Amino acid sequence: MSDESPLISLTKFTARRSGKPILTNVTFALRQQECWAIVGPTGSGKTTLLQAMAGQFPAPPGTLSRRTSAEFVSFKEESSRFSYSGYFYQQRYQATMGDNPEREEPAYHSIPSLRNFLQYTDSPENTALIKRLGLEPLLDRSFLKLSNGQTRKARIGKALLRHPAVLLLDNPFVGLDKTFRAELTEWLGELVQHGLTLVLVTEPEDIPPFVTHVITLQQGQVLWQGNRNEYTPEPPDASETELPVLQTAPQLPDFAEAFRLRNVTVRYGDTVILNGINWAIQAGEHWALLGQNGAGKSVLLSLLYGDHPQAYANDVSVFGYRRGKSGESIWDVKRRIGFVSPELHLYFPQHLSVRQVALTGLTDTLTPPRQVPAETEADLKQLLAYFGLNDTVNRPFGTLSAGEQRLVLLVRALLKNPPVLLLDEPFQVIDAHHIELARRLIASLDHKTILFVTHNQGELPEKIDQIFDLNLMI
Repeated sequence: MSDESPLISLTKFTARRSGKPILTNVTFALRQQECWAIVGPTGSGKTTLLQAMAGQFPAPPGTLSRRTSAEFVSFKEESSRFSYSGYFYQQRYQATMGDNPEREEPAYHSIPSLRNFLQYTDSPENTALIKRLGLEPLLDRSFLKLSNGQTRKARIGKALLRHPAVLLLDNPFVGLDKTFRAELTEWLGELVQHGLTLVLVTEPEDIPPFVTHVITLQQGQVLWQGNRNEYTPEPPDASETELPVLQTAPQLPDFAEAFRLRNVTVRYGDTVILNGINWAIQAGEHWALLGQNGAGKSVLLSLLYGDHPQAYANDVSVFGYRRGKSGESIWDVKRRIGFVSPELHLYFPQHLSVRQVALTGLTDTLTPPRQVPAETEADLKQLLAYFGLNDTVNRPFGTLSAGEQRLVLLVRALLKNPPVLLLDEPFQVIDAHHIELARRLIASLDHKTILFVTHNQGELPEKIDQIFDLNLMI
């Protein structure tokens, strides 16, 4: 390790959210041209450590020293350029939103294009960077319309366009397809070789080869830190946790066919997102939906879930009824479906309590119900306990880590015990132990039609036995 004074150092640093300690007595030093990986279980304080290093978290006197600024790329983008709290979830699918939102009707003038979000200016260096990220064809597209993976690329690109000396990345590989994960790993390695000082949060099995040091957090404290070649990952806790048995009676399927798409095409202006898709899912079937970033996976799910208006311009049948040609409302569709997605996660009100967020699954909105059945309260308690979240029930959703939030949203999807589960990358930013808990729980659910989206087929619950790959539709 270099003898130079640290670029950023923490000394017995403690951080709290809503009175709860997130980090306790953390001491850490970052020196020039080092590359650190921060690892640890869901909720261990990894993102908070990055925020502290970026100067985004209040630091008690004498606990934080920074000789340089740092660019922080977070799991959730909230900034002066764009905030999801200013929009409603279905707005990202509105057909009236063209690829250049600055030219759209006044209602959408506040929605930036990707070019505007990036504050992109043409130069050979910037153009090369944007091309490397695969963002050049998307520059004039509305930021709201980007896929989850494209949005993550955009956040990384925005930070790199500022040519930082220190880059802090919160789960940079989450939501990215296999090809771009490999490209990003190679590129970050090149930047490190050229002098970039890098700290990233990642899972132990995903630590890139260019990482020089590792710090492990557990319950907000440093469990271990040192050179990469001395690091030994802790194996996931494989102890058997008793599966919860829901008291809410399962909604048995009242349909023979869950979904059918006939020659479905979705386009925005001249940009085709889905082209001639044909697919049928029968009641009780278990499917994986695969595809590279931008292939249209989330758009396809939005057609099935009732959020995308172009469902009415296509031949899309849901539970045996063609959308727009029957008396079935959007709420008739949603009441049968438990749903979670990275996009939905971004729009959830942060002030709601964990209990309130989970209970919104009963209303299929972002608003909790006024009355809750006793069996639902019991199910909520045991589902949260199963995932080790029973002490979070009254905490504001926004004070949880991203992984804890994703677990709460999975509980939300399961709480009404629906006949259909649409699970769009449900295990993002969740550690291996909790992923295994979730896989076991999903595999234990009977009489359900399941559609599971992932970039990692190793995440698939054992029930999933059929695959629909959008890459093969191109």
